[in-house]
Amino acid sequence: MSIGQYSYEEYLSVVRSFHGYTAPGLAAGGFMVDLALSRMPDGVLFEAVCETRNCLPDAVQLLTPCTVGNGRLKIINLGRFALSLYDKHSGEGVRVYVDAQKVRAWPEVEAWLFKLKPKREQDCQLLLEQIRQAGPELYGIETVLVQPQLLGKRRRGAIGCCNLCGEPYPIDDGAICRACAGKTPYLVPGAEHFERPFDGPALDAAPLRDTVGKTALHDMTMIVPGKSKGAAFVNRVMKKGSLLEETPENC
Repeated sequence: MSIGQYSYEEYLSVVRSFHGYTAPGLAAGGFMVDLALSRMPDGVLFEAVCETRNCLPDAVQLLTPCTVGNGRLKIINLGRFALSLYDKHSGEGVRVYVDAQKVRAWPEVEAWLFKLKPKREQDCQLLLEQIRQAGPELYGIETVLVQPQLLGKRRRGAIGCCNLCGEPYPIDDGAICRACAGKTPYLVPGAEHFERPFDGPALDAAPLRDTVGKTALHDMTMIVPGKSKGAAFVNRVMKKGSLLEETPENC
């Protein structure tokens, strides 16, 4: 039993080197990628979609030219252990998935796929052996046509410097980068020293032009020194040009 240019044992060795351990999902994924490749026409420039983040994307990256880095592998997390290879121009391709009915004939594979027993109780060697013995018989295959918006490569457009952090970013994202707009995965420096985390609603900074049609988060106050102080706008719905044309100069 072989997977691409490798024997099954050679492939598992490559998996250990690349993935860190011999993951059953990558063992199964090798057969799935190999099956999909066998149905693709010779010479076609293809791309890939994985329907899970777990293991399967690494099988695609090991056995095809499609990687996350070169943009030819897309991960759309639908929670299904399935992948597709498709013509990057026409979108015509094949989808390979685990056939739930065929898995029933292989008890250790079934227990792994459906999480019927804890990982510590799984017989890893038996599981890998059943995946090898079953080969491509565990999987279903069907033709697919990929949606047009997934075809072609998205251009980054012009690059500028963020008005807040100063780092280069695609200016199509707005006046500030996504990180400064609240999409950063990092804590604000010093935030870990707060006694309790902020428990209010999640808030994002947004460029002024993106607020048109939305209600301001809070009232806007007008202060006239020595004369008055009060709300200028209450529950204000932002309109194009409103801040330039209607806002009192002392707001």
